[in-house]
Amino acid sequence: MRQGTVLMIILALLSLAGCSTLSVSSDYDSSVNFTSYRTYRWQLPGDTASGKDLLATNPLVGRRVKLAVDRELAARGYVLSERGPVDFTLSAVATVRQMARMEPDPVTWNVGYYRGRPMWYRSWWGAPWPTVVYYEEGALLLDITDAARKELAWRGVVRGMVEDYDSPDRMQERIDEAVRKLLSEFPPHRK
Repeated sequence: MRQGTVLMIILALLSLAGCSTLSVSSDYDSSVNFTSYRTYRWQLPGDTASGKDLLATNPLVGRRVKLAVDRELAARGYVLSERGPVDFTLSAVATVRQMARMEPDPVTWNVGYYRGRPMWYRSWWGAPWPTVVYYEEGALLLDITDAARKELAWRGVVRGMVEDYDSPDRMQERIDEAVRKLLSEFPPHRK
């Protein structure tokens, strides 16, 4: 009985480990001195005619993302300045795309009894071929442009599976988590 419980716990942990919630990647210009950055401003939104930027087409989500970025940068000592010269400018774009992944045939374990003792066995009633799972992946791209040079200095992207939210507060928590993870790579750590 104890072996069966341990096996079920291990299977549950492996299934949770396989569910990556957010992935982050970033790149930067190595010639930029990021330690001199203190002030920033948001760039005006670009062309929204294509309808691909969800922050432009849904201003409520756009404000939530800006609020999360502003809070995270303020906690790190950066100052949002609406007037005057700044060290860098920010722009953000969000997209959603349809994705598919192959999952192997799920292993179904059942418990049976042999001579009064529990025995685990694999059920062969499942399909012997992989299953295709469709989902939506959201991506938030954040660009930091050096204001003096007017060139891209840093770009970060955070990706994750799109969820349905039961409240605006839960959506804000998820946005805060994504922004915190994304900005954990800014300023870049040089080796």
